Amino acid sequence: MTHQAQHDTMISGAVGADIIPPTVNPLLQRERDRATLTKDLVTQMTYMIDDGKDKTARRRHIESSLFSDPLFSERDRYIRTSAETFDIGVKRSIRLIDFKKVHNITFSETWDYVYRALTNDVTFGVHDLMFVTFIDNQGTEEQKARWLGKARNMQIMGTYAQTELGHGTYIPGLETTATYIPSTEDFVLNSPTLTSMKWWPGAMGKTSTHVILIAQLIIGGKNYGPHAFMVQLRSLKDHSVLPGRSVGAIGDKWNFGGVDNGYLSLENVRIPRKDMFMKYSQVAPDGTYSKKGNPKVMYTTMMVVRLKIAQECWQSLGRVLTTAIRYSAVRKQGPVDQGGPEVVILDYQTQQEKLFPGLATAYAFNAVGKRLQEVFNKVQADIEKEDFSSLPELHALTCGLKAFTTGTAVRFVDTARFACGGHGFLLSSGLPYSYSRLSAGCTYEGENTVMMLQVARYLLKSAYAAQNGGSLASSVAYLAEDTSGQTWPAQTETDVVNSDLLYKAYQHRAYRLVNQVGQRMAQLMGQGQSQGVAWNNSTVDLVRAAKAHMQFYTMATVFDVIKPLAVDPAIQSILQTLSCLYAIYMMDQSIGDFLEDGYMNAEQAQMVHGQYLALLNAVRPEAVPLVDAFDFSDLTVHSVLGCYDGNVYERLYEHALRDPKNKTEIHETYYKYLRPLLTEHQSKL
Repeated sequence: MTHQAQHDTMISGAVGADIIPPTVNPLLQRERDRATLTKDLVTQMTYMIDDGKDKTARRRHIESSLFSDPLFSERDRYIRTSAETFDIGVKRSIRLIDFKKVHNITFSETWDYVYRALTNDVTFGVHDLMFVTFIDNQGTEEQKARWLGKARNMQIMGTYAQTELGHGTYIPGLETTATYIPSTEDFVLNSPTLTSMKWWPGAMGKTSTHVILIAQLIIGGKNYGPHAFMVQLRSLKDHSVLPGRSVGAIGDKWNFGGVDNGYLSLENVRIPRKDMFMKYSQVAPDGTYSKKGNPKVMYTTMMVVRLKIAQECWQSLGRVLTTAIRYSAVRKQGPVDQGGPEVVILDYQTQQEKLFPGLATAYAFNAVGKRLQEVFNKVQADIEKEDFSSLPELHALTCGLKAFTTGTAVRFVDTARFACGGHGFLLSSGLPYSYSRLSAGCTYEGENTVMMLQVARYLLKSAYAAQNGGSLASSVAYLAEDTSGQTWPAQTETDVVNSDLLYKAYQHRAYRLVNQVGQRMAQLMGQGQSQGVAWNNSTVDLVRAAKAHMQFYTMATVFDVIKPLAVDPAIQSILQTLSCLYAIYMMDQSIGDFLEDGYMNAEQAQMVHGQYLALLNAVRPEAVPLVDAFDFSDLTVHSVLGCYDGNVYERLYEHALRDPKNKTEIHETYYKYLRPLLTEHQSKL
């Protein structure tokens, strides 16, 4: 099914769809007609983005089948109450059980296709992504036999509880305890303080029957650190909360209304020894403790989540840029020349600056997400062979990319909202919704600053290994190559966009900032500061170094991914332009990093800025086809401003007519408040 065919068959369920003309806005059609990227080339780009024609066909089939069910219509997305959003989230989750079976939808397709279409607005996302995954990765064969089939068939509904009211990212500080009693061969679970109660687990508040609980393992008075336990929360007969558990919802959030995030407090809850996850850590009947492998293996589920968050970022960003660029192609605002005709706002350079770097970033994050998946698959295969050597690199990459992609994307989404003016402030634009969802991603599954500090710690360890002749993982191999004292060899504007020279510049900056902060810490410790204090007094520079590393990694990955692509020359050309824009934009934004040690001079910095402006101009004629290639149907754009036909004003008006306040001509507040006020004033005249 073509994108236009999808649009034609699905439009009745889109946001704002009753009074829409059957034709495409001429201004938007003009954009498509003038572009080098024809319909055929746009389709080829969609195949590339989806990683193959067959996957595009599969995704479109799933989306079409999904939206043929009225339950999944998003027409009322922005006028639902919080209670209605939760209700439909549960109802959809139940419907998806059979839907996935009928269409043989895999775990990856659930995330990549189903949640892409619904923007993950279902209740049991944590069940799919974390609960089932954790059992599969961390359970023994006996435990998987007991739990996995039931979890996959939704005979038990689960969540994952790690974060507490008083502790988030600092896992060693968790207060929930699991004390082993050898005489009865069970664990006693307790939440000893107010701050120890679990807080935030998705679907815990009112829906989950079971939870994977992270608690401090206590044996004979000794704390063996955080471990995972399967705990039943509610009766499978009547859903009543079991004794010793206090469970509830934490209240409305800024977004994710379909997910009942909850709290859990435990008082002397007993579970059998066999309900501790023991694939990598074991407690024998007599209380003897043993473990194997890297202790970070328990957090591979968190790595899966961070991987999916990073991959989902390009979709959220792409959806927003689809809205903002299509809107900007039909919204007119004044002439360029005095007395001349009004032009669309996409013709203004300042509008291009607001939108095109984000567009380039969406394409870049798509490529980086695919590469990260390849790394994850390899490490996962190694772990199954009990080879844990690559786990630290994967941990650093997933931490870093989760933080870098969400932090970068949320800024571009906010900018896109501004780019749509007042209309972008409307919920029906979809932009506030996208911003709040992405903003949440900056804090859940690891707060971004803490994630970047995890990366920095790995970088310093790698730099130390490099200085002492140790081996380095591929993502940090550059730390063994001293670039001190070098200068950037770019001499012309063409050199500035040479991928090899860009690689050298980013490598030099990352190398310098990592080693510079390492030297600073050594200096502080030499002055008598403890390692912890020296670290704390260097954290601003540590985050700066980690960010430079992630920019280098993503920039290098993007160029590495696009070079061997067997695509039409026109597609290769625009991909090269987007990749250069991605790299040059980041360089222009942090030009001081490249200037401060003399690696780059002022003339080169001016050339960088000049090329940045030139690249904005180069992207301009292809902007609309580039967002068309993302292939978001109107039902997945979720915006009155961003539909394929560009009939923005009709949708804005149609959605306004459907506002609940407009159901009656005279609102109830008139009778309650306004009429008494007006009557009082009239009586005094």
